[in-house]
Amino acid sequence: MLEHCTVVLVRTMFGGNAGAAARAVKNTGMGALRLVQPSFQDENEALMFAHGAEEILHQAPRLEDLGEAVADGRRVVGFTARRRQRRGYTMLRDFSESWVEEALESQALNTHLVFGNEREGLRTKELDHCTELVWIPSSPDHPSYNLAQAVLLTGYEFLMARMRMDPTMPALKPRQTRAPRPDHLSCAKEQEELFAHLRAAFLEIGYAHPHTVDSLMRSYREIFSRARLYRRETHMMRGLARQILWSARQLKKGSAAHGKGAPIEEEEAKEE
Repeated sequence: MLEHCTVVLVRTMFGGNAGAAARAVKNTGMGALRLVQPSFQDENEALMFAHGAEEILHQAPRLEDLGEAVADGRRVVGFTARRRQRRGYTMLRDFSESWVEEALESQALNTHLVFGNEREGLRTKELDHCTELVWIPSSPDHPSYNLAQAVLLTGYEFLMARMRMDPTMPALKPRQTRAPRPDHLSCAKEQEELFAHLRAAFLEIGYAHPHTVDSLMRSYREIFSRARLYRRETHMMRGLARQILWSARQLKKGSAAHGKGAPIEEEEAKEE
């Protein structure tokens, strides 16, 4: 449905905005992008901001005349933050909902969504090509949006309107990441080895003392019992304890070598 919407950018000054608009087109499922009299020179910047949607930018025709760019549109919608005399205008959310409703009742009409450049928006003569005007709500303190942001907001509102109103639209879900490797809960032996390493590390760094360490370890046993550690997690914790032990002993050896302490004897710890 939204593939019937074409974004038309007029006199775009910055390649980053053109590229980000191309990405917004692809993100929201709109049909295509057209560029009218673009003045930006940095094609690499445009491609960088179009990351993942480079083909939308490559396929965008570059035209000299807005009339030519919108000639095949059944509906030509101009976006402006300034109210025009003798012209009605619609808030974006209302427009997107009415557009989807009409598309569901009959068929989606070929629609061009026209955005002006970053400095001055759409000129009066350019608005003359538009059959409808739309505005995007914003704070009165700063009423104009960045060009690419305006395109993204527009596509998002169209997408959300379709999700609310089109029962045939496939459900959208967060992207599925790679499933973790299957694992088993750690066994009693692995947990005891972990506790032995933690006990040695706590004593080595002075976090616990011989007369308090047993009580402290009971608390840690309760914590890990509730957590129900998997084998991979148990190995990770043992690796941390081993690193603490190694670092503490290296520090003490360095101090002893400089006469700042007596050499320490290696404490027996059961290594994996």
